[in-house]
Amino acid sequence: MSAPVHVVEMTESERNHAFSVCRELANEFRAVGPRHDAENSFPHEMAARLRALRLPGLNIPKRFGGWGADIATTARCVELLAYGDPAIALGFNMHFGVIGFFRGMWSEQHQARFFPGVAQTGHLFDGVYSETRAGVMGLADTRAVPVSGGFRVSGRKSWGTLSLATDFHTFNATITNPDGQLPTDHAQRAAREVMFVCPATANGVRIEKTWDALGMRASGTETVVFEEVFVPEADLVSSAFRSGLFANLEWQTLSFASVYLGLARRAYDETLAIIRGKRLGAVSEAADVKVSEQQLVQVGVGEMCVLIESAANCIEVAAARLNEGRDLPEDPSRRLGWLEIPKVVSTENAIRVVDIAMRLVGGGAFRRGHVLEKLYRDARSGPFHPLTTDQLMQHLGRAELG
Repeated sequence: MSAPVHVVEMTESERNHAFSVCRELANEFRAVGPRHDAENSFPHEMAARLRALRLPGLNIPKRFGGWGADIATTARCVELLAYGDPAIALGFNMHFGVIGFFRGMWSEQHQARFFPGVAQTGHLFDGVYSETRAGVMGLADTRAVPVSGGFRVSGRKSWGTLSLATDFHTFNATITNPDGQLPTDHAQRAAREVMFVCPATANGVRIEKTWDALGMRASGTETVVFEEVFVPEADLVSSAFRSGLFANLEWQTLSFASVYLGLARRAYDETLAIIRGKRLGAVSEAADVKVSEQQLVQVGVGEMCVLIESAANCIEVAAARLNEGRDLPEDPSRRLGWLEIPKVVSTENAIRVVDIAMRLVGGGAFRRGHVLEKLYRDARSGPFHPLTTDQLMQHLGRAELG
């Protein structure tokens, strides 16, 4: 069995150091983000910086040489990185999120095998758990055919965020019958969905460059293809993929939420900086108009503030409850729903914040290359992260109604 997942190991000084490192790295994200957005390219140079700072070990427990960040500290670090550039932060957030999964899903032996390499060498992990048919909600069509010493894996994984820079892919697959066919019995098929890990350099693994999206263009979200990849039996790291994933989904939920909180804070600060210095000069009603003195503008800024702080409070309260082991439903389904709420609040609020920002700043924000134009596009990806906004609403409603 693995150790408890939600423990606070870092001292206040260690947390402040982590925040300082992330603020500095965020400045580098900010400098290169617009170019990678325009070129639809992944910032490999930032992966090198992440490794040089040993930041991949952020939420690796101290017993394996990591920084020992708890979920609240990890979420705050992600928010700071996203303030610099949300797309780049979203890419590296894949690593922090799945490391959190592994803390709850993997045995102590598997953690001892892989975590020191993250802490000491900067190994990066992704989690390619989605397929085109039904996303992460669908049982894996990727097949793991039993062979001597392990499995032969074939399949295609979409939404492979960070796949261009990762050292190890983790993925779900369904163990087939000996003849290579998936079980026809639904319950049996579900029971055979497992998690594997394999090196990104393994024979038969390749990346298809399919990512060309409205926003989050620098996240490196490509398609990972497995073609008759041999995976040793020892690299089956969780025999209960789906239940294990959703029992630990808060690591991705709160870190996703933090990406969009950082995005919203950046939009807010950019908007204030523009509005505070903007004057219209002479108009028909007055000799000079200072934009910040207009009531409509003040109301808009106030609404942005409310949206941002409500999202921040949502994340902070959820993280505190997890760390303190209190005030969460015991039923796994209800627990999942409650912990997904911060993501929906943060992502939907970020969209609203950027919409208000663009209206307040005016038509210049609509031009390609304006910082708010980029943030507008990046914010649109938020509702698509699992559970999507609509999936959560249905999930909560079903749970509440029995």
